[in-house]
Amino acid sequence: MAAAQDGAKVVATYNSGSARAARLRAEAASRRLDVEVLNLDVSDEVAVKAFFEQTAARLGPIDALINAAGHSSKETWFASLDELDSRKWLEVIKVDLLGTFFCCREAAKHMKKEASIVNFSSAAGVTGHTEGLPYTAAKAALIGLTKSLASILGPRIRVNAVAPGNVDAGSVVWYDEKGRGIMAAESSLKRLGTRREVADLALFLASEKSSFITGQVVLVDGGI
Repeated sequence: MAAAQDGAKVVATYNSGSARAARLRAEAASRRLDVEVLNLDVSDEVAVKAFFEQTAARLGPIDALINAAGHSSKETWFASLDELDSRKWLEVIKVDLLGTFFCCREAAKHMKKEASIVNFSSAAGVTGHTEGLPYTAAKAALIGLTKSLASILGPRIRVNAVAPGNVDAGSVVWYDEKGRGIMAAESSLKRLGTRREVADLALFLASEKSSFITGQVVLVDGGI
């Protein structure tokens, strides 16, 4: 939504969050923002290829891609080492890592010169974390993917990553008030981040304002 507010034509995708997608469509329509909301499973390689081919055919070359899809499950996040079987690992890896790769590969075929890709990693992928091991590992791998793609796709396309810390979204909402307070206290700013603060960074990296930045992982964590 933030990108549309800045005048961009946005194509947003969702997999299982149909109710949230409907709210996004309604909000965009009420504010007369140029936003399409389409269903896409980013872990489906064939579907991703078709999606970008069809999108480029309808709208023309792609200026920017923001990969924010991620697997979300309390069962996997709070699982002990002995509970982390291959099923739980693959649920995360196929969305957070493979899905991001599929989208980068297919979008790059339809991107104009000086385009930008922004991948969502995590502060956990930089520092490690005591919970959410598959998530942390996938986000660490995304850092390697981002840096490698920056070399492979440059100079035509810039590729960077955003690494949010304790933000009032995602897995943070699973913690009680005490747990969230501990997270807030971990940062130098002594609070949780907001979704808009993360979105603003992603939009900066996607825009021409960051035209000499590529292959970077930028933390937005309040100074943990």
